Amino acid sequence: MKTGVFGGSFNPPHKGHTALAQRVAEKLGLDRIIVIPSCIPPHKSAGSLASAGDRLNMCRLAFDSELFEVSSIELDRGDKSYTVDTLRELKERYPGDEFFFIIGSDMLSSFHTWYRWEEILSLCTVCAASREKNFRPDFSPYTAEQRGRIVFVDADPVEISSTQVRIRIKSNYACGELIDKKVYDYIKAHGLYDDDLDEYRKLLSDMLDERRIYHSECVSVSAGELARLYGADEDKARLAGLLHDITKNLPASEHIRLIGEMTPLERNNHKVWHQMSAPPFLRERQVTDDPEILSAIRWHTTGKAGMSLLEKIVYTADFISADRDYPDVATVRKLASISPEHAMLYTGRYTINSLVKADRPVHPATLDCYNDMLAHFGL
Repeated sequence: MKTGVFGGSFNPPHKGHTALAQRVAEKLGLDRIIVIPSCIPPHKSAGSLASAGDRLNMCRLAFDSELFEVSSIELDRGDKSYTVDTLRELKERYPGDEFFFIIGSDMLSSFHTWYRWEEILSLCTVCAASREKNFRPDFSPYTAEQRGRIVFVDADPVEISSTQVRIRIKSNYACGELIDKKVYDYIKAHGLYDDDLDEYRKLLSDMLDERRIYHSECVSVSAGELARLYGADEDKARLAGLLHDITKNLPASEHIRLIGEMTPLERNNHKVWHQMSAPPFLRERQVTDDPEILSAIRWHTTGKAGMSLLEKIVYTADFISADRDYPDVATVRKLASISPEHAMLYTGRYTINSLVKADRPVHPATLDCYNDMLAHFGL
């Protein structure tokens, strides 16, 4: 039997997952696909995962056809689980099967860094399924023999992420095109992905348009992930990220009233008004008077010298949030996984160069921030 193995956090499983698995099965003529929710994924933060039982139940609802078999093999181990362990166990259970391990094409470039990856290739054929249009795989890290155990499947990807789904659920946006209705109903019935920020979302709905609300939700998620990674206060990071653009859609007269005194450069640079008007607005509305949150919001656009960890996290989150698609965003996301300072040095250079090319003024705080990052790295 030709058996596909499709693992992931499935937090939650969505139509991109099911479409990709079905297309791989069609392309390779698979007889079945074993769907395996991860217990604690080695390559992902586990902090935002739904419970093991909930993810298993959602997978059973999402992958509801004869092609799929949902397995708790990794969840039953109850600890961090590696792909090689799972494939060894499957080989023992089904000795006559030929296994095809399905990964996203974005994972292929780092597959050779996985734990016992060469043994994985001895246990199965690795199927790298396209996650983006016009993707071309890089096989350079692999020998000719290893490449023979790797198949690239051009599967006409459905570009959906679980992060995108969770954000839309939190914002109460329609998700019918993203997840199966049975999964959505399960999420709502069990209160999955609820957090403590709904009171602030009401304010956002009064202040911002839908596109800006979605961006704010994305920044909140990114800020929380960075805070967890670097040991900052996750609750404060998520709230600051959610509220960072709260005054973005205010009329000019209201910005000017809230800000008060401005330099001539600031008065002529409307792009920085929202970061200046947000803290007095939030204090005036008695939304928060937390000085760390307000300061992180105050400097999220320009940055400044001597930023706190929380300020750096919100500044960086605004550059790497899931909705961002500017040309260098993938690079900035990789740098942010190393440190906020690595990302900020790059974004400082990116921002200044962009402003200079457009003959637009550079805020002194942006220059100070960039110089501070140069000093941080001894440059």
